[in-house]
Amino acid sequence: MKRTVLLIIAFVVGASAVSLLGQAQPAQKPLAFEVASIKPTSDDDRQFVFRIEPDGTTTAAGITLKRLIMTAYGVQGFRIIGAPGWISSTRWDVQAKHSGLASPDQIHRMLRTLLEQRVQLHAHSDTRNLPIYELVVDRDRSKVVRTRDVGAMPTVRVAPGSIHLTNAAATTFASQLSYAVARPVIDKTRLTGTFDFGLEWTPIAGEDDGPTTVGLPPRLDEPPSSSVEGPSIFTAIREQLGLRLKAARGPVDVLVIDHVERPTPD
Repeated sequence: MKRTVLLIIAFVVGASAVSLLGQAQPAQKPLAFEVASIKPTSDDDRQFVFRIEPDGTTTAAGITLKRLIMTAYGVQGFRIIGAPGWISSTRWDVQAKHSGLASPDQIHRMLRTLLEQRVQLHAHSDTRNLPIYELVVDRDRSKVVRTRDVGAMPTVRVAPGSIHLTNAAATTFASQLSYAVARPVIDKTRLTGTFDFGLEWTPIAGEDDGPTTVGLPPRLDEPPSSSVEGPSIFTAIREQLGLRLKAARGPVDVLVIDHVERPTPD
């Protein structure tokens, strides 16, 4: 059965929010949804839907617990460590209702409360010395095109094996690359200003972590399409942009899962 995908989220998942978990917060009553349910997705239902309304009301079908954690804590998927494998594969249907307007921070807090109450999630932020990539200029020959119209609206278009940004800083491009290689990418290019980045490559095992990198369910019903030969992401970055990914190690903000349980169906 062909899978339908609908993803509507009103805020960006990034790396900086991980450190907020460890900061002291004033004591207050946990902000929670008024009504919430979590049920296993039917085995024959390949639909994926994730929608968050302005008031925080959340509707999800076929979602992984990993995707919910990523949204609740504002963290990239590869920064979640210590979690059992089933959080990336087992799919759930979620209905959580709230009335009134809610800010992105309040929505995050409601999702955290839901996870704490329904799956007994306990987690803490930490900084680990882990493998990273540094984005550098390859032999001082950058081919990146500088943006001509700096007043134009920046755009982001990403797909498997494709990243296209306009009017973007090198740090923004590095952040997008991190999803493709499932590892933090730090901008070391020293390129200042904004540029138009266009990158096309053929994902292969070990270079593109696929849908689970962004917390989506595995594509069990879609066989890998890999008969077409093409450059790896590492080769494409050098040939198309005159940049290079350099393997290194460095401090990485992570979310450590101390405890999590499968939710009990309503």
